[in-house]
Amino acid sequence: MTATVAIGIPVDGAATAPKAASNRQSQQTGAIRGLAKDAQGSKLTSAKVRVRNARTGEIAAEGVTDTSGGFVTAGLAPASYVVEVVSAAGQVIGLSPAIVVAAGATATVTVTATAIGAVGAAGAGGGLSVLGLGTAASIAVLGAAATAAVVGIVAATRTASPSRE
Repeated sequence: MTATVAIGIPVDGAATAPKAASNRQSQQTGAIRGLAKDAQGSKLTSAKVRVRNARTGEIAAEGVTDTSGGFVTAGLAPASYVVEVVSAAGQVIGLSPAIVVAAGATATVTVTATAIGAVGAAGAGGGLSVLGLGTAASIAVLGAAATAAVVGIVAATRTASPSRE
């Protein structure tokens, strides 16, 4: 009696299918590569960075800078983002302009922690605030302003009383 046994051996297409899916995914997302520095231009090592969607205010990625102050965040959907440098107390001490991330591309940015940001982070309080807005709303306002190349934001109030105008 003779028996035939078939053995399946993966061929080129089957062996590369997971890799091809991974390549498609990386081509549908982008990345941000950056450098974090302090107000004097020194590299910030082991500093927390957050990537926030400039339109929605949602945090898209978080990371820590390496020994040269560098960071990379990958897997970002195409959109505009701002990068925040965050103090150990959780205060935003540096903020990038809006960065456009395209599918399959890596955007680059340098974020400088300002002296004012560092002083504000040292004091008590609740994070970044523009015009009394919360942190996420403030980031969205600043991101939109940076995208539109707005240089300043001014709070203006009008009284509803005709006798005061």
